[in-house]
Amino acid sequence: MIWSAIDSDEFQRLRRIKQLGFSELVYPGASHTRFIHCIGVFHTSRQLSSHVKHILGSEFDEHRAQVSMAAALVHDLGHGPFSHAFEDAIKEIDRNKLRKTKKHELWTGDIISGDTSVGNVIETNFGSSFRSDVASLLTTEPRDIYSSIVSSQFDADRLDYIRRDRLMTGTQHGGFDYSWLLANLEVDTITLSTDNERFAEVQSLVLGNKALQAAEAYVLGLFQMYFAVYFHKATRSAEKMLTAILCHLGDLCEREEWESVGLPENNPLVAFLRERSLKTYLALDDFVIWAALGVISSSSDSECAHLAQRLRSRKLYKAIDVGTAFAGRDDSVVRFKAALKKAKDSNEIDKFSVFEDEPSRDPYKRRGYEGMEALQKVLIRREDGSSYEDLSNRSEVVKALSKKSVYRVYVRDAEAKEKIWKMIEGMKNGQRP
Repeated sequence: MIWSAIDSDEFQRLRRIKQLGFSELVYPGASHTRFIHCIGVFHTSRQLSSHVKHILGSEFDEHRAQVSMAAALVHDLGHGPFSHAFEDAIKEIDRNKLRKTKKHELWTGDIISGDTSVGNVIETNFGSSFRSDVASLLTTEPRDIYSSIVSSQFDADRLDYIRRDRLMTGTQHGGFDYSWLLANLEVDTITLSTDNERFAEVQSLVLGNKALQAAEAYVLGLFQMYFAVYFHKATRSAEKMLTAILCHLGDLCEREEWESVGLPENNPLVAFLRERSLKTYLALDDFVIWAALGVISSSSDSECAHLAQRLRSRKLYKAIDVGTAFAGRDDSVVRFKAALKKAKDSNEIDKFSVFEDEPSRDPYKRRGYEGMEALQKVLIRREDGSSYEDLSNRSEVVKALSKKSVYRVYVRDAEAKEKIWKMIEGMKNGQRP
């Protein structure tokens, strides 16, 4: 079944979607795809399942494990071109139109449940209920040890992409001892409760006490990768430029004026922006976007053509770290945002000349033990071996971590740069925006 699923059209599409989107503009080796990542997540989930089976013996649920491994394989089928960059762009379009954006997890659920070759492969081999179970696992919170293997703070997805992305980018950030974590992986029964009333006991993955340092390195490594790689200023600049192009094209599609950027009505990107159907979504990949940018770059729409030309030639907008410029004074950052909005609304600053960016990352989500959220935690054995506790309680390092955000603006040219710095210096000197 796995081989047949890999050969499906929907899975093969992932060969044409880069795992890290524009990151190869910074790290030339980061050209790996969602296809190989999904293979890796399946492999990792199989390792974790095999470990759990060895521990549980006759209590091991073969059916749930197979659902989990199948879900691990297909978990990213719903990603659009340039992965998260495209989803963020569509989210921006929908925010302007007061619409709710369908996340890639929901697209994945539609692909598994809909009339697709990969969905039909799963059903032919295991039946419709198995197919429904796979879709449900990918679109709901973890409810047992098998689903937490695919989706939690210590899951096959993260365990693959942090190692793979580190390898392909060549960065030395994000290293941790995966073999040692696996060797110290245990299974324990945890109690679920709501309003301090116990309602269930479920099995969950627990790390042994000797894996404390490796667990800390895992959490720290993931956190560092976000700011060293995923939130890199050049990568984010390219993403913001693509977002501006797609938002503009979205407005043109609303007015049925897509031909002003040189794209015909049957262009896959235009078709998706107009219809938002599963069929048009599956027709999109990185190559479709690059081809569209090639057409747009020679169109009569000067603003969009300029952005497309620069994106194709890697002439990215330059970043100004506004948060650092104000030395952490949050009130100044808030006032700056308001001033920038005012300047854009009054056309003092052209909307295509300055883009804002505020990525953030919570290194470890400190969830309560209410309900199924307990399955999202990284649990580690106490020193005396008696029981387990949340990693953030056990580790002083993880406990000390807090959410980090950066606020940048990207400027098109020297004129835009001068205007932004003039605003910053003026606010530093006490001038009102």
